[in-house]
Amino acid sequence: MLLFAGILDCNFVRFCEKGNVSGPDAYVADRMAVEQYFCKFVPADIEAALGRRYIIGSEIATGGQGAVFRATRTSQPDGTAANDGVALKLSFDRRRNIRVQPEITAMENFSHPNLARMIEHGYCDVAGRHTRYVAWEFIEGQTLSVLLKNGPLLESEVLAIGRDVSSAIAEIWSRRIVHGDIKPSNIMVGSADSAVLIDLGAAKYLDQVNIVTLKPLDRRDRRRSGPIGTVGYFSPEQIRGTKALSCASDVFSLGVVMLQCLLGQHPTNYDQAALLDGIRASGGRLAANVGLLCALDMMLSPLPTFRPNPAELSNRFRSLRQTIQAEFAKGARAPQTAQD
Repeated sequence: MLLFAGILDCNFVRFCEKGNVSGPDAYVADRMAVEQYFCKFVPADIEAALGRRYIIGSEIATGGQGAVFRATRTSQPDGTAANDGVALKLSFDRRRNIRVQPEITAMENFSHPNLARMIEHGYCDVAGRHTRYVAWEFIEGQTLSVLLKNGPLLESEVLAIGRDVSSAIAEIWSRRIVHGDIKPSNIMVGSADSAVLIDLGAAKYLDQVNIVTLKPLDRRDRRRSGPIGTVGYFSPEQIRGTKALSCASDVFSLGVVMLQCLLGQHPTNYDQAALLDGIRASGGRLAANVGLLCALDMMLSPLPTFRPNPAELSNRFRSLRQTIQAEFAKGARAPQTAQD
């Protein structure tokens, strides 16, 4: 299954289904209203707007504010030849453009194997519509949320996800950026169990003087209350509204995700209140590697200062995975989930 990194978010919606409205007249009226609201992008118009530098392929997603296409970039803006497989996001809604900016700001000049690479961004006129476009590296694989539909993952798979995502957290934190929304749908899993962290739309940047939220929404679009992110994955300090977040907040959220991978279901059934005092992975629920469970216990501490450094976590998970794989190779242990 082909998916992409850092592009499709929950605000992209599909046409309404007939079962969601009452009566045929309501359905027809609703469908007409939706079709008028949706403004389709035509591949030929996109190619023309971008100076024939892109070959537009299949449409990945569409919604009220824009669309995402699989595409090939054949040349850079300066005319230099290129051959980049991309997920091309086009957005014509002004408020959506404002929402896209935080991720662009956060991801400019990043180059890391576990972070989606932004290839190009800018503005163009598509069939007379002023349009924001962002080209992201196209990643083949599946989101972790899709994989979890099949149940718990193998310990070695969970360790690989922890290794790669904690490495990505360490990288963005080196620039004092907190992701703020680590969850299964924001983790792409590719070949050889490699994982890529996507979507920094909820990111926060901490400089030496100020704490700036990279989410400059206008008043009409601002949420009334609560942090930006996803219920069930907030760290305790995040849900309490702490402004000076650190990478420890992302480490907590990753701990929730990894425990979900081992269990095959969310550890608190998305009850955020149950996470306020932290939770434990050890204690008899899981027959998993002791080193993995101890690491998760520290990651899920209610106190940020007790949580491990993400770079150290990445090395620990790498070492644990190598140990388990060596046991597999010797036949001393068979691949298993924590539920076996």
